[in-house]
Amino acid sequence: MLEQLSEIYLPLIAWTCVGFFLLGRVPESVPKLIGRSLFWIGVPLQVLGFTLRSDLSGAMWLVPLLVTLFLFISLAFAWLLSRQFPQTDRAAFLLAAVIGNTGFVGLAIAPSLVDQLGLSWVVLFSLTHNIVGSYGFGVAIASYYGEKQQNKPWTKHLQSVLFTPALWAFGLGLWLKLQQIELNPTIADSLEIAVNSVPAIALLLVGIRFREIRRWQYLKISGLAALLKLLVLPLSLGIAVTLFGITDSPRLAIVLEAGMPTAIAGVILAEEYNFQSEIIIISIAFTSVGVLLTIPLWLWLFPT
Repeated sequence: MLEQLSEIYLPLIAWTCVGFFLLGRVPESVPKLIGRSLFWIGVPLQVLGFTLRSDLSGAMWLVPLLVTLFLFISLAFAWLLSRQFPQTDRAAFLLAAVIGNTGFVGLAIAPSLVDQLGLSWVVLFSLTHNIVGSYGFGVAIASYYGEKQQNKPWTKHLQSVLFTPALWAFGLGLWLKLQQIELNPTIADSLEIAVNSVPAIALLLVGIRFREIRRWQYLKISGLAALLKLLVLPLSLGIAVTLFGITDSPRLAIVLEAGMPTAIAGVILAEEYNFQSEIIIISIAFTSVGVLLTIPLWLWLFPT
């Protein structure tokens, strides 16, 4: 397992360091352009590719329902905690505590830890989490707090969610699968290249923003978000699904995915909706290290 984790983390660290050391002093317009390009182009292409190569059979309805319910309860709990913080910090705290890196990291780690049945749960969890969590609830939070000072009506925030490019990309991918339409090989290869490029570009953005952090008083808030993300929320989910009769590989699969590090998607949303991302970036650092300790814990608590 350690060898598998090292293979995953080396490129994550490498691309983040490139952003930190080589691009840390670029003009402000550069990270803004990277963030907006990922939001409008990179992430939708990734979601489309992810949808097209996912097996949506098996527990197709149970897992999305479970993930959506988990996200809703997690956000409600995190929101209650966030009320002690200034309003300007709440969006970053909520995204850091609840939205996880189920794609870049989760889909890379899980295959070596669960069997084929559990893997189908992993894929469905990750897909649902990205669509409903990162670019559903996540966009709603980012739009509300990021644009709140502009006193926009609630319909504008609803439009932000409905017109999120990632959601439309998912719809297109789902339609193509249901219609059993195969992409032209050249288009499919180009899509695969684009999908594989998104994590590296996103990590460059994290490195740039990490170098810009000046307000280290966010360590306490980020630490609380990391504690929720890595330990409290996945442990609660594991206990809950056990009580409802979900055990063995499916249980381990969803606990592993629920306990993945804070998502880079939060940084992308911060760029698009103009709110501070320091809490998210520090939480990414905390959780990326902490997950090395929690994975053995989940393997012990929720054996297959």
